[in-house]
Amino acid sequence: MKSFLIKTLGCKVNAYESEFIRTLLKNNGYKEVSENADICIINTCTVTNTADNKSKQTINNIRKNNNNAIVIAIGCFCQFRCDEITSLIDADIILGNKDKCNILKYIEEYNINKKRIVKFYDMNDQEFEDMEIKEYSHRHRAFVKIEDGCNNFCSYCIIPFVRGRVRSKEYNKCLMEINDLALSGFKEIVLSGIHTGQYNSNNKELYNLINDISLIDQIKRIRLSSVEIVELKEGMMNTIANNKKFVSHLHIPLQSGSDRILKLMNRRYDTNYFLEKVNEIRTLRKDISLTTDVIVGFPGETDEDFNETYEFCKKVKFSKIHVFPYSDREGTKASKMKNKVHGNIKKERVKKLISLSDELEKNYFLSFINKEKEILIEEFKDNYYYGFTDNYIPLKLNGKYEINKIYSVLISKDNINYTTK
Repeated sequence: MKSFLIKTLGCKVNAYESEFIRTLLKNNGYKEVSENADICIINTCTVTNTADNKSKQTINNIRKNNNNAIVIAIGCFCQFRCDEITSLIDADIILGNKDKCNILKYIEEYNINKKRIVKFYDMNDQEFEDMEIKEYSHRHRAFVKIEDGCNNFCSYCIIPFVRGRVRSKEYNKCLMEINDLALSGFKEIVLSGIHTGQYNSNNKELYNLINDISLIDQIKRIRLSSVEIVELKEGMMNTIANNKKFVSHLHIPLQSGSDRILKLMNRRYDTNYFLEKVNEIRTLRKDISLTTDVIVGFPGETDEDFNETYEFCKKVKFSKIHVFPYSDREGTKASKMKNKVHGNIKKERVKKLISLSDELEKNYFLSFINKEKEILIEEFKDNYYYGFTDNYIPLKLNGKYEINKIYSVLISKDNINYTTK
């Protein structure tokens, strides 16, 4: 039996695509292993310079350790570096962000001809590449890719260039896939995409899809991987207010709390708009968890700009802040901007904002002490059961529970699985 291994770097969309490839290979007689595989697949990321370097290093290390294997590199790093990719990595099959679902065809072609295959497409004019997953190796939370691409062209971001324009999975295909997952035992669905909030198919938007998914009895929770603040229009706000299966958690990227920097980033809101929308959300769901992304050290970001971001994050009271130091991406407008922030200054700002995030996260968790919340049990490890509430509080429970069951639990300091220092 032929064997394979797959390494996934980057976002939840990559994770979904890798899971599809994993299932495809298993269904065609391949066995998954952790080393010494016949087929080695690396699904790459290019969101930052660090991601680029990690992708390149992972591919070349796998080649070094699996000299006789067919090495396959796919995804964003390959797409971004398409003009020079053959000189950067040692892989037998190289694909960009299209034809991942045809990976078996390329393996068969390589086995016949023994010649390197390099295949790229213009991502500006592509249809949604359909993939379907009916089950995962676990049975609690399933990610479903419903959208691909981005039209926003934030000045720092390379993703629209490597993922292409916004396109959506056909509405009924989404429902069919999720219904199959429900029948396989999944209770929580996470809707994912590069720009999930721009989902639109058959004149139906994201909120329509969420509301129709909620009619599937077996699905108890519906979650979004992320959504932009400007995409929370009337339909989504009504869903937040009225759909009981839509979880009390939203990940809404802020990127900066300085209006000057937001404008340079080509973000489509200012801090007043962001704060007003957050306040509106909290009138609909008082205890909702709001998490975010922030980039520090954007070109020209002064101490004043950073302090505005810091104070704005405190004011919003996010329950967690994912902090990223700015990284030049060749081909973006920001990469050509002057007044780059020194690396040591970026490190200090990252450290300060992470410290604030830890404080906000801890305060948010502790605000639920002596309150009852429902937890979906996901794992049993070291004599404890682990899972998350719908607003993403991690719990660690001692007692008798079952994996993939939902229980009502009284939250205490002892059962919050709080790991940050």
